[in-house]
Amino acid sequence: MKTKTDNNKKSIAAIAEECGVSAMTVSRALKNSPSVRKETKTLILDAAKKLGYHSPLKSGRPSTLDENARPTVDVVMGVFGKSVSIFYSELLTTIERELAERGYDCVIHTSNGEYNQFLSLRESLKSSTALATLIIGYFETEQLQALLESSPKAILLDNPGEPALTAPYSSFSFDNADAARIGARHLLENGRKNILLLKGEPEHYFSREIEIGYCEALELFQKNVNKNLVIETNFSAEDAYLKISAALESGLKFDAIFTNDEMACGAYRALQEKGIKIPEEVAVCGCDGLPIGEQLYPRLTTIKLDYKELGRMALEFLMKRRGENAPACRTKLSPTLEIRESSSN
Repeated sequence: MKTKTDNNKKSIAAIAEECGVSAMTVSRALKNSPSVRKETKTLILDAAKKLGYHSPLKSGRPSTLDENARPTVDVVMGVFGKSVSIFYSELLTTIERELAERGYDCVIHTSNGEYNQFLSLRESLKSSTALATLIIGYFETEQLQALLESSPKAILLDNPGEPALTAPYSSFSFDNADAARIGARHLLENGRKNILLLKGEPEHYFSREIEIGYCEALELFQKNVNKNLVIETNFSAEDAYLKISAALESGLKFDAIFTNDEMACGAYRALQEKGIKIPEEVAVCGCDGLPIGEQLYPRLTTIKLDYKELGRMALEFLMKRRGENAPACRTKLSPTLEIRESSSN
């Protein structure tokens, strides 16, 4: 049976006495307030753990707003076109951890492109008290403009923005054109002559940018672009499988494929069902650097995109901009080539 003395040992006052600080400082540290120095916060948390402290549970809704409530940042995600769980898990984890270390919470909103849901999302943002807004992934131009109007000076992540946008914003994205240049050039340098580009919907910025890089790589090697070798999908592995299967059935000739990692999985399936050897007959190069590439056989050569660094840079910019009328920032991260067995004989 616990005694009153046991309970007192676990109180905020006991932690304050243990650390030689005020009870208010302990309370703020336990709420991860940025007003408490890191060294003091560590000391208090160690003492709380030693004493076995747990915050008391409260029932019902609070009658008033907590003046010490942690500030928030809105994170808005476009969940159509790319799989959130596959592409953005590392980015979201980085954002949440970096914000938490700075004493912020993040509130995640998602949009699948449906009009009614988008209207509801926009109303939520208009009434939000968040200190900043991060917009991740693809939105149609009109919707993105509306989001930026609701959240002035929002930061776009993994989206370079559009020339048609008139609202102010900053962006942190990848140089997807360079990713395609690197990938296609790697395949060409390894003797591949007919590279098939497997991309997503044409209006998506990723699709547009990798086609630019693909064409530039072919031009560098003085090769003409064969439009039959540029195939559109809905970004899914299943659609990639169907499109590559159809291309093979039609007799389309190609000895290499450049695509993203998820669609590469569908391409692998189509090639292997036809008994086509990778890389002996068709080399494959992906883009994104997803963990699944290591599990494919043969392992997938890929253009690595550092989502963790993308999130870190964006939040660093956000914190520096707080309280300042800083100019808009347009940053593109350079990709790197990870050569594995799928592209080399």
